[in-house]
Amino acid sequence: MQSGNQTSVSHFILVGLHHPPELGVPLFLAFLLIYLLTVSGNGLIILTVLVDIRLHRPMYWFLCHLSFLDMTISSAIVPKMLAGFLLDSRMISFGGCVIQLFSFHFLGCTECFLYTLMAYDRFLAICKPLHYATIMTRGVCNCLALGTWIGGTIHSLFQTSFLFRLPFCGPNRVDYFFCDIPAILRLVCADTTINEVVTFVDIGFLALTCFMLILTSYGYIVAAILRIRSADGRRNAFSTCAAHLTVVIVYYVPCTFIYLRPGSQEPLDGVVAVFYTVITPLLNPIIYTLRNKEMKAALRRLGGHKEGLMYTAEHPGLFFLLFLLIYSITVTGNLLILLTVGSDPHLRSPMYHFLGHLSFLDACLSTVTVPKVMAGLVTLDGNVISFHGCAIQLYCFHFLASTECFLYTVMAYDRYLAICQPLHYPVAMNRRVCVGLAGSTWAIGSVHSAIHTSLTFHLLYCGPHHIAYFFCDIPPVLKLACADTSINELVMLANIGVVAAGCLILIIISYVFIVAAVLRIRTAEGRQRAFSTCTAHLTVVLLYYMPPVCIYLQPSSTGAGAGAPAVFYTIITPMLNPFIYTLRNKEVKQALKR
Repeated sequence: MQSGNQTSVSHFILVGLHHPPELGVPLFLAFLLIYLLTVSGNGLIILTVLVDIRLHRPMYWFLCHLSFLDMTISSAIVPKMLAGFLLDSRMISFGGCVIQLFSFHFLGCTECFLYTLMAYDRFLAICKPLHYATIMTRGVCNCLALGTWIGGTIHSLFQTSFLFRLPFCGPNRVDYFFCDIPAILRLVCADTTINEVVTFVDIGFLALTCFMLILTSYGYIVAAILRIRSADGRRNAFSTCAAHLTVVIVYYVPCTFIYLRPGSQEPLDGVVAVFYTVITPLLNPIIYTLRNKEMKAALRRLGGHKEGLMYTAEHPGLFFLLFLLIYSITVTGNLLILLTVGSDPHLRSPMYHFLGHLSFLDACLSTVTVPKVMAGLVTLDGNVISFHGCAIQLYCFHFLASTECFLYTVMAYDRYLAICQPLHYPVAMNRRVCVGLAGSTWAIGSVHSAIHTSLTFHLLYCGPHHIAYFFCDIPPVLKLACADTSINELVMLANIGVVAAGCLILIIISYVFIVAAVLRIRTAEGRQRAFSTCTAHLTVVLLYYMPPVCIYLQPSSTGAGAGAPAVFYTIITPMLNPFIYTLRNKEVKQALKR
């Protein structure tokens, strides 16, 4: 690279967190989980505050801003980290680095001002209760919140422009996991003493001033609370402050450690930075939920009147967050396998071609049911579904589920040919055969589902329309028919029973031949390698078959008890499949590392 001003460096390399290469995928999964929890948790708090009229007060208005800031600050850092863990994509353009640094300091500084504002709000509420409603009007709240954003913008503009006016002419490896001032300063081709002093003074002055204002506010608050005579009153007053005090401490300690020692290059800085950029945004919604009675009550009220999954009524907000997390992991995990199989030339074998189909089916199967379940937990009309919508949902569910059943059989046949007929395998399972077998599973699944859907919806429905279930499935819908459903139940039992039993018998026969062939292999290593290609498939087959047997071979037994196995095979199994194929398959793990 040329020497000169900052334009001579076109990009930076983010070294990231120092870790052994084999930990790349586990770290990716861990940080992905944390990120999804962060976005889901903070999004849930925003939704709760907006929906619940009891929370339309200044304290919760500022909490909404805090949750939005936490979501955004996490989004400014974590996605780039994830790309580094999984794809080894550590390059960031010069402009991208400027934007990331500006965004991080803008959001972080705004959050600092917001904590001060929230302390002032608690001071007025407890020390000036009679004047509180007059002082903290809606207009004042909006202006104060806007002031924190403007203050954050000015601070970040100053820091960013002051840093990137310096020359960058040599090294471009940022020994950090995102673009931050201390790490970037080390790459400057000039004396950075003034910048380090300015960073220390500016951030130190802001942090100290805000912290002193918070301490002053709480000094008055504590004095006012101690004058309250009843222990109950003191406890109620303290409870509105405990969550805020906790998040202030969690915010200030790591920031002080990093920015008041700008010349430090210790590895510990990275650990501390992970805490305040990744962990703190996750902890804030948990702290405000666990330590605030009004938030807990609002989360219980959020969608608490719904039907569907009976056991979610008491904690709908919590179940919404749980299902959102599971759904996000399901879609991400299965699409990741689909992307890996599609992009890695080492995974062009028939086994992984079928695995790609399975991952797509799992992502679609989860999408058919879970979004409607989540809507039922948080919106007034989320549990309402049109007649045609119900028919479409039932058709899609049985189409995808039966296709998956046939696909498991094809995958077992593929393993049989690979292990028992290895010399004929490339000819027997050529590309055309693979495409034909996969296509036939989709075609048969479509026919199977069309039969069940037409038989179910040709009946007369004239009375009750409350389905005691969380999606449109045959057994609960049949309960609403104004006619004798014994023929339908018999056809369902025979059809699903024959399909399930037929596929399961074929799978068992395939594995009997496989086990016999494997046992004839003389070396223990050879037997282990042969079995390793089958264990993941056997595990998902067991997870797939057990719950549906509980549902469809006893069609009259729907109700609260049938919900648990249904949740397992419609929501949990699609999430588990990518983990099973990742953890128990060496080739997939190696492809993910590549």
